[in-house]
Amino acid sequence: MRSATRIALGMAMACVLASQLVTPAAAARGTFTFYDDDGGAGVVDPRDNTCYPLGSTVRRVENRTDRQAVLYNSTDCTGKSALVLPPRKGRDIAKVTAVMFVRTRR
Repeated sequence: MRSATRIALGMAMACVLASQLVTPAAAARGTFTFYDDDGGAGVVDPRDNTCYPLGSTVRRVENRTDRQAVLYNSTDCTGKSALVLPPRKGRDIAKVTAVMFVRTRR
C-alpha cells in the first residue's frame, strides 16, 4: 500500500511540475494603429514575434500596446529594423511595411 501511495504522490507531483512548465501563448495587450491616406486600421492584442504586414503607404503609427513595436521596411519582417517604437507611443513615419511585437526586458 505504501508503494502505491508513493507512486500516486509522485505522479501527482510530476503533473503539477509539468503544468508549471507550459506557458500560455504570449500576446501584447492593446491596439497598434497605422494610418495611410485612406484612413486607419489596427491590430488588436497582437501575438509576440509574429510579423504583421501593414501595406506600403503607412504615414503614422500608434503603439497603444504593452510591447515594443519593431517596424520594418520589408513585408516579412526580415533585415534590419527601421524603428523600434516603445509601448504607448506614436510617430509620423514613411516607408515602413510591417511590424513585429516583442516583450520589453525588465
